[in-house]
Amino acid sequence: MITATQEQLKSNLDWFDSICELLKKSSKPTTQQLSALIGTETPNPKNEIRGSKRLDPFDKRFGGAFINPILSINDSDKPLEVIGFWGDTFRLKIEDIAKRFTTYRIQSNIYDGGTQIFFYPVPAEYGFSAISCDTQKESNEIENILNEEVNRVAFEFGENLILFRDGYHMKSDI
Repeated sequence: MITATQEQLKSNLDWFDSICELLKKSSKPTTQQLSALIGTETPNPKNEIRGSKRLDPFDKRFGGAFINPILSINDSDKPLEVIGFWGDTFRLKIEDIAKRFTTYRIQSNIYDGGTQIFFYPVPAEYGFSAISCDTQKESNEIENILNEEVNRVAFEFGENLILFRDGYHMKSDI
């Protein structure tokens, strides 16, 4: 397992604080706006079915990013549904996220394995309604959730909390 240094954690935490600020309601974030800021669309030469638009991020701490809804350059802009980031050199401590967003749920991911840490609800000032993080550890392997580091974070938008096999999600329309 890769463990991040304190300097890397601070840098990643600074990024986290910046993206949370960018995703405040007052910023009115949209899919096209965020796509252009994050990176370029990852090629799909085999025309695989994708649940989200995958992006090759400009910020190389990330191995990838995804965003929904999937819009082409010619589509009308739409509100965000979900935006996420992951990377081997990206690490956040759950304790640091919990200092900013205090309410969370822990859910086993019976689809992919591991454990989801789902921060919900978040303060009304944010455009997103939840933050989802995953660890490959099973819940019974975790001694103290606050000590865990994650390398994937997703910001979810929606009003309705739903529990699926892979954990909690937010949806606008059920």
